[in-house]
Amino acid sequence: MGRKITIYDIADELKISPSTVSRALAGNTLVNIQTRKKIIATAEKLGYINYKVNSNANIIAVIVPEINNYFYTEVISSIQSVIKDNFLISIFCTFNSSSIEKEIVAKLDPAYVKCVIISQSTDSIDSTHLTDIDQKGVPVILFNRVDYSLKRPKFLIDNYMDSYMITNHLVSSGYRRIAFAAKHYNCPIYKERIQAYKDVLIDNNIDFNPDYLIYSELTVEDTYDVINRFINLNLRPDALILPSFTSTLQALSIAKLNNISIPQDMAVVSFDEDPESKYSNPSITGVERPCMEIGTKIGELALKICTGQKYNVDTTMIFSSNLIIRGSSLSNH
Repeated sequence: MGRKITIYDIADELKISPSTVSRALAGNTLVNIQTRKKIIATAEKLGYINYKVNSNANIIAVIVPEINNYFYTEVISSIQSVIKDNFLISIFCTFNSSSIEKEIVAKLDPAYVKCVIISQSTDSIDSTHLTDIDQKGVPVILFNRVDYSLKRPKFLIDNYMDSYMITNHLVSSGYRRIAFAAKHYNCPIYKERIQAYKDVLIDNNIDFNPDYLIYSELTVEDTYDVINRFINLNLRPDALILPSFTSTLQALSIAKLNNISIPQDMAVVSFDEDPESKYSNPSITGVERPCMEIGTKIGELALKICTGQKYNVDTTMIFSSNLIIRGSSLSNH
């Protein structure tokens, strides 16, 4: 955030007295309605924060791209355990749409919202809506999917290392034709994951095959098409890296329908470590992320911000994950 805008800046802009600005912003009816409208419009344009109003806000808005995702539900639960009943938590879902994300943020009222915690949509390329709400006096905390250019606190997963661990595990297990399904080519998370995937191939003298990399929204219908495209290639992959527990379950079912044995004919691994992963047949190899730790650290910072304590706007925390190896990638290669 830049310099705080004051009523004197608004007065200078409109060439009126500061006392008139103050009365108008306080809703004093002695200021005629047209003048009040001009003052309010100018205040919004300049990014003026009515701290008296903002001090009464008691809501922390948490915005996530997916609500039926184990990672997000666990992070939100941990945030709530820190915040307790000090503030209300409102949860919003963008359904991985940047346009919906912008609509949600635009409707957040600084009179009620104390802080915004957000994991951005996969297709987000513009974050002006976040700088706008920040300038109105609602601090923003970023986590997981973030715009690295924003000077706001960030809580991140080491996506490069997650992908490196998965791909290296497959190569070390004897798999060489490794396919990768990614959600969006512009999303920083997938850029990092794909770079690590390619680096492991290079490190092990394995040529990158562009047929083994597919971008898709990976809805249930999309995932069905993606898996079938992979298994119907002339040189079928012997391992699949998938982004979610749901897509990995689908892959197991589709493989069974096509008489493909997992993991003997083809390994399947996931970037998600859902609690149900251990109960599938075969059990699913996945990345265990420190959801509770992430949520706790975010909650602690949010509480600090919302109670007016000093904090470092450049705060960046990067969390490491564990690879849980199970039956879906244990082969006799």
